[in-house]
Amino acid sequence: MMSLAGIDRFQEDRCTRCGECLIRCQYIQIEAQESRQAFQDLIDGRPSRVISECVSCMACDELCPEGANPFSLIVKRQEESGESKRFEQYGSNMKHAYRMPSRIQKGTAPGPVIDLCTVSAMVPGLFQGALFEGASYLEGGDYFCGIGFYHVGLATPIAEKAASVVERVAQAGSEEVVCYHDDCYTFFSAIAPSLGIDVPFQPVSWPEFLYHRMVSLKDRIRFIGATVAYQRPCASRYTPEKDRYVDRIFDLVGVQKPVRKFEKQQSLCCGGAIVPRNWEAADRIKHQNLEDARSAGAQIMITLCPMCFANLKKRAPEHGLETMAISDLCRAAIGEIDIKPTN
Repeated sequence: MMSLAGIDRFQEDRCTRCGECLIRCQYIQIEAQESRQAFQDLIDGRPSRVISECVSCMACDELCPEGANPFSLIVKRQEESGESKRFEQYGSNMKHAYRMPSRIQKGTAPGPVIDLCTVSAMVPGLFQGALFEGASYLEGGDYFCGIGFYHVGLATPIAEKAASVVERVAQAGSEEVVCYHDDCYTFFSAIAPSLGIDVPFQPVSWPEFLYHRMVSLKDRIRFIGATVAYQRPCASRYTPEKDRYVDRIFDLVGVQKPVRKFEKQQSLCCGGAIVPRNWEAADRIKHQNLEDARSAGAQIMITLCPMCFANLKKRAPEHGLETMAISDLCRAAIGEIDIKPTN
């Protein structure tokens, strides 16, 4: 078994013990002086309430002004302390994902190769129409990136399976692999390389893929004219550079994104990561997030991650919002599906 020391991405030499990663956390209420001491306790391996109160939204890695990867240290301490035992069923479900039947559905050249991981069924009927002509699909446990283990305080399973997941995807023989699941894009572009694993193909994020496909179909685009909010996934904390493609898609299809309190670095989790820890807190955060979007004038909550879609879909109508996957927004703009945003 790989040791925890071998998977720690925390860069102690960069950390100034400023405490900003905890001070700016939207889930742990902590003052500046305590936050600095709490993080020093984490570094030294002493008990800290951060270990049990962290909801694993990964925001602290993006918030850290020095790029020291503090979340990596937190999840390491969570694993050492056995935090995952609190969420045993959720961890068991993710381990089962590695055993899910795998398949390659071959398309026609020069169609894209799309890695679906194990989450394609969460938003039914997505992969239809002109956006996906000729596409080949990789699906099942062989392609499960495992980033969700972070949400239950585990890092070892991700590292242990990383090389084999990269190898199986590489066997598809494509120079570029489109990652439907934002976790997978983070895994291939950030996590696997940090573990010293060579990724012999270019991972392409879902919004980048959709943007370029829409540019190729620009003669079919008709402006939608809705006001939309964007639910930013947790994994985007590692790969914020792809946010520009989301904005470009919105411009291309003629939707407006209002200014919100909870966006970009201040984005709230969809609640999915928090459910195993505290269902009531997760539900409160969902409502807080959706109310913020609606009060800003949004009619539709656009999701990139299928988990975000599943977690917000039920609550969104209570706030007068529709939830929609970003690929369906694109399909609506080229006339393949209809949308009826709320007023």
